[in-house]
Amino acid sequence: MAKFNPKQMQYYVTTLQEVLTNTQETADHVSPFFVKLDEAKEAGKVADMAKAEFGEIKAEFDDAVAAYETNAKTLAGVQVPVRFMGVHKTLAKAYADYAAATKMMADALSEKDQSIDEQAFAQSEKDQETYLGKIQAQVAKIFGA
Repeated sequence: MAKFNPKQMQYYVTTLQEVLTNTQETADHVSPFFVKLDEAKEAGKVADMAKAEFGEIKAEFDDAVAAYETNAKTLAGVQVPVRFMGVHKTLAKAYADYAAATKMMADALSEKDQSIDEQAFAQSEKDQETYLGKIQAQVAKIFGA
């Protein structure tokens, strides 16, 4: 049986906390842009938005995707304590899926004709919610909540 390594555990927990903190900070940063887009979408005024404003929203969404993809790579590459292997594998997969769902949302925005692929956008929202729930469940298992 593998010997418990407290330094490995500390490194793992610290890395996981950094990923979770970065995820929250990214979500908090992009949230006002999402709200602005959602309000325009609900009012049927996406095409009427200033081009620069729509472009800024698209850029912020793309930045969020990049941050989430980096976090997914971090989770995929971190050395995991043996007792968390299964839980971590599920967590890393859910996080990668969350990043992909976020990319689907960003890709649903077309700067060229300033439009939204409504079907892809809606599917992305649903998928993000699903994967976020899976992430939270695995984190709770790791931290013993």
